[in-house]
Amino acid sequence: MILSKTAKNGFTLIELVVVIIVLGILAVIALPKFVNFHADSKVAVLDGIAGAMKSGLDLVHSKAVIEGENVGSGSIEYAGVTIPLYNGYPAVDGNDSFDELNRQVRAWLDIDSVSLTTIKLDNDAAPFFVDKSTANNHIYIFFSEDLNDKSVSFNCHIRYENAINATEPVITVKHSDC
Repeated sequence: MILSKTAKNGFTLIELVVVIIVLGILAVIALPKFVNFHADSKVAVLDGIAGAMKSGLDLVHSKAVIEGENVGSGSIEYAGVTIPLYNGYPAVDGNDSFDELNRQVRAWLDIDSVSLTTIKLDNDAAPFFVDKSTANNHIYIFFSEDLNDKSVSFNCHIRYENAINATEPVITVKHSDC
C-alpha cells in the first residue's frame, strides 16, 4: 500500500485573519506613542514664539540704542506701552502686576496672550497666558490649556530672564512636558 504525503503550502484563512487582527491591535496601541501630533505642534509653537521673542527684543534694543536708553536703567515707549529697560532690553520687575507684565510682553512680542489673573477667570480668553516669578524677575509664557498643569516643575513654557548678568536677556524654551 502506498501512502501519499500531501504537503501543506501557505497559511489558512483563519491564520491570516488572526495575524491581521494582532497587527491592528498593536497599531492602535503603539501608534499614538510614536506619533503625538499635539505635543509636536506645541513644541513647534513654543520654538516659533521664542524666535519671535528674539526678533522683538532686537527691535526694542534697536529703539533703545536710537533713543540713548541702552546703558543701565531706562525706558522707552514701544507700541504705546512704556517698557522699562536695563541695558536696552526689557527689564522684568516681579513686583509689577500680571496685567502690566502682559501689556509689556504683548507690546514687544505681539502675541495673543492674557495675564494669569485673566486666564483664571476665563480659560478661553487667549491661547497663551503670561505668568511671573516675583523673586527671580522672570516672565513665563504658558499655553492656556495648561493652566491646571502649571507648577514649579512643569516644563512646557518659555522663560524670559533679565539681562542682568549677561549682555542680553536669556530665553529658555522648555518642552519636555508638552
